[in-house]
Amino acid sequence: MRGGSGTRRARLNARRRRRNERYGRFLGLTALGTLLPGSGLIAAGKRRLGTFILFLLGFALVIALAVVALVPQSELASYAGDRQMLFVIGAGLAITAVIWLAIAIGSHRSLEPDGLPPGRRLGGALVVIVAASLVVSPMAVGSRYAFTQRDLIGAISGGHSNTTPDIDEADPWADKPRLNVLFLGGDAGEGREGLRPDTQIVASIDTETGATTMISLPRNLGNVPFPEGTPLHDIYPDGFTGEGDELEWMLNAVYRNVPEAHPEIFEGVENKGADANKWAVEGALGIDIDYFMLVDLAGFQSVVEALGGITLDVPRDIPIGNKTLPNGECSEPRGYVKAGENRHLDGAEALWFARSRCPGDDYERMARQRCVMDAIVAKADPTTLVSRYQKLASTAGEIITTDVPEGMFPALISLMLKVKDGSLKSLTLDRDFFASMGTTSSDPDYDALHERIDEILSTDSSKSTPDEDDTAPDDTTEAGEQASTDAASGDQPESDAVDESSQYVPASDEADEDSDGSDAGSEDESGGSSEDDDEGEEADPDQPVDAGEVC
Repeated sequence: MRGGSGTRRARLNARRRRRNERYGRFLGLTALGTLLPGSGLIAAGKRRLGTFILFLLGFALVIALAVVALVPQSELASYAGDRQMLFVIGAGLAITAVIWLAIAIGSHRSLEPDGLPPGRRLGGALVVIVAASLVVSPMAVGSRYAFTQRDLIGAISGGHSNTTPDIDEADPWADKPRLNVLFLGGDAGEGREGLRPDTQIVASIDTETGATTMISLPRNLGNVPFPEGTPLHDIYPDGFTGEGDELEWMLNAVYRNVPEAHPEIFEGVENKGADANKWAVEGALGIDIDYFMLVDLAGFQSVVEALGGITLDVPRDIPIGNKTLPNGECSEPRGYVKAGENRHLDGAEALWFARSRCPGDDYERMARQRCVMDAIVAKADPTTLVSRYQKLASTAGEIITTDVPEGMFPALISLMLKVKDGSLKSLTLDRDFFASMGTTSSDPDYDALHERIDEILSTDSSKSTPDEDDTAPDDTTEAGEQASTDAASGDQPESDAVDESSQYVPASDEADEDSDGSDAGSEDESGGSSEDDDEGEEADPDQPVDAGEVC
């Protein structure tokens, strides 16, 4: 009896071991069949079907590798701006994910041994779920991002405009050596009547090399002419000027006041204020403005929040919530962005670091804006962009307005790759710039300004980096470096001979400060540089400098 019992126990143990081995093999093949579609079907005896699926997978991988290897990087990047291609990519990833999952489930069912208890069947299903998540989940996320990007382009792409150029989207840069884009930043918040874009920067891009010059215009530019041949030139032949409060006849008032005064000119135009503003900047600089991009200041805070905050050096305590009083003094702030190195700022703190003006002035503020943009670029690494893309895209769709046609986005994204690798220079039209021309920003010599801008852009088109042998003095760079030193030490430069802003940041002040213009005309009161400029080397501010030397 003992021998028979031992033999039976041995047979049971052997059978149990075989079942466990079969179950382990089943789990391994299930995982393999999920990660490598077709291999599980081959192991289950369905060789023809499994081999066919493996062949299709290999063929698709070869095609994908060939596309990555043979198609230029710029063209691949342009797909991010092609709504039709984004639909194809999004739908393709979604369909591929569904088919992949269906094959994984089919392989699992074909491999599953008969008579498995519920617990072991659940274990097999869990293996499929875990293995499939490694492949199907990234496809699902990629599909979602593709459709999100497609919706974003549809949301921000421009409608009808009087000022957009007629460009062949198939070969947009064939007859266009430079692309000029006007970046506007303003605040239409509580207490403000309409929107006034107090930040206006033109990015002039060499379409062949990507070399870019950023031209920052003062918001209080006066007597702005409109280009000949435009309806606004006929209405304002002597420039944008008239009776009443001079604050209503400055550059930053064009956006709101001109369409209100002459609505018939802008019938059917989606963004009437931007159209008028583009004409004004064209007349001021003597160059064509192709497109605009407007960012609402309120959304700037959301962008920083979507990135999880930014890190930068704060040179001094920056007031939060104060403004300039009629007597020129500052009101009591409700708090401060505390000074310190490598300070992590949330959205609200970054907003006030960029917008606070009192104490200080527009040009000192522009230097801080540049530092904020540098910090945003540093934070926007691929990992952060991927992990926070949905929130960033949602924020961008709410705060960005542009007149760029939908069909131009692929070419623009491709051009941005050149801009990234090209030189970036900055020119601020500040009080010293106009003083060097014998004028002020309230009443410039626009003919001379046109010649100077044309000279700068022509030089930038012929070379991508500054040349020490330029005929114009090269000590502007020293002024920029001195401004950076002053900012780092917390000192406020009394002279505004600073060439700070080479990147775009929406900027505005409290409603009362901007509306009453208590400091809007401060540049023009002096008519030129402060006396402290005489103590050091004389700066020549009418040359652009490398953006990297500003902050």
